[in-house]
Amino acid sequence: MNPLIPSDGASGFPGAPWAFRRALARGQELKFPTWGMGDALISILGYGIVAVAVSLILVTQNIDPENGWGLILAFGSPWLLLAGWPILAAITKGNGPSLDFGLIAPRTHLRLGVVAGFLSILLASALAVLVQYITGPLNSTAADVGMNQTGLVLVVFVLMAMFGAPIVEEIAFRGLLYGALAKAHVNEHLVVFITAGIFALIHFEPKRFVILFVIGLIFGEVRRRTGSTSAAILAHIVNNTPAALFILVTALRS
Repeated sequence: MNPLIPSDGASGFPGAPWAFRRALARGQELKFPTWGMGDALISILGYGIVAVAVSLILVTQNIDPENGWGLILAFGSPWLLLAGWPILAAITKGNGPSLDFGLIAPRTHLRLGVVAGFLSILLASALAVLVQYITGPLNSTAADVGMNQTGLVLVVFVLMAMFGAPIVEEIAFRGLLYGALAKAHVNEHLVVFITAGIFALIHFEPKRFVILFVIGLIFGEVRRRTGSTSAAILAHIVNNTPAALFILVTALRS
């Protein structure tokens, strides 16, 4: 164990300085996390592998992975790697996700997250108009399948899109991946850029890449300024809420 001492301050772990300073001030014994880029790769690549594997298994069982409970299973099961692995890595190789990823934060950080969330909606909307002018109509895979659902499946899907996806994706990208890059002493602005790029790529929606990339930049900047993944999660929830509610209302009307 490589312990951190109060004199380390925020430099002891550059990924979540506020959470670490708070813990050190309370006399909590901390260690330098040993998780890193290998764990981030397992999380992200594992997510893709599980997503493909689950969809193939469902198809072989004559279950539609884009409808009903098959959709919920196909949508949610890859999260076991995307967020589950970072949480496991932080527990076994660090001080737990709350400290290592900055899941605890003061109100000032959370307020910034809310403001950033609304800013991301405005910028994404403006970019969507521009992209549609250049490439034609934009489609969101999640919206397309979500609006075909009914009943409890619809409600669960909307809640997953509104709250589940922001929590899972931010733990993976602005939590583990951001922290791993920070631990590797990558320039903090480049870290924001890299995490935004991978965040956009993992959605597999080429027409929406620029929009998702800019949104990721905003979430990453929130993480950089605050050191709090929870603030980025809140920004992501604010960003996803209008689209999730649109899916719900549209599906109920049809």
